[in-house]
Amino acid sequence: MSITAYKVEAVGHDRTGDDFGYVNIMYRYGNKQPCPRPDQCETMEVMWADASVYGPPAPGSKVGDFIQTWLMGSWNCGVFTHREIAQRLMDTFTGLKVKELAWFENPRERTLKNGKPRVRRARWLPEREVDLVYLYADHTIDARDPTPAETDFFTVTRMDPWGVSTWFMCTPETAGKLAAMDFENLDIQETTIVG
Repeated sequence: MSITAYKVEAVGHDRTGDDFGYVNIMYRYGNKQPCPRPDQCETMEVMWADASVYGPPAPGSKVGDFIQTWLMGSWNCGVFTHREIAQRLMDTFTGLKVKELAWFENPRERTLKNGKPRVRRARWLPEREVDLVYLYADHTIDARDPTPAETDFFTVTRMDPWGVSTWFMCTPETAGKLAAMDFENLDIQETTIVG
């Protein structure tokens, strides 16, 4: 079986794909395992990423409407966005929830890669303070046995040899309305997930 819907994800560039100067976010690392799914943890533990999703150089400092995640992993249940954007989307569409973020300092904020103390503020830190949340879909559809979507947004799951893969998706009607909202740093693509 398979399901065809519209995959929604944050990107680290502008609409033209020319400006890659946007901040990236990453899950807290160290001896801490990332939360497997948003509904299974109290908060998402995050920090600013010192590496770009697209490789060198480091990401920029611009804060987009949506923030791309560095090293997402095999699950993608939602997107990082501003609280007011998340609220607007939750007021407009069904199937969405927010998860609060627990912020941690990236060790590279104070120390260079060579171990020396940083003299100036890192260029990959955001240019301004932001109030971000993780916006995710609380309705799940199994790609092996898909049922019609009951909500505007949903998570499609598939069991793979390495575990469960997930995609943050929406209906065609929702994709049209979302595209009309004209957000920066958001990619909406028709995608078929084979179960």
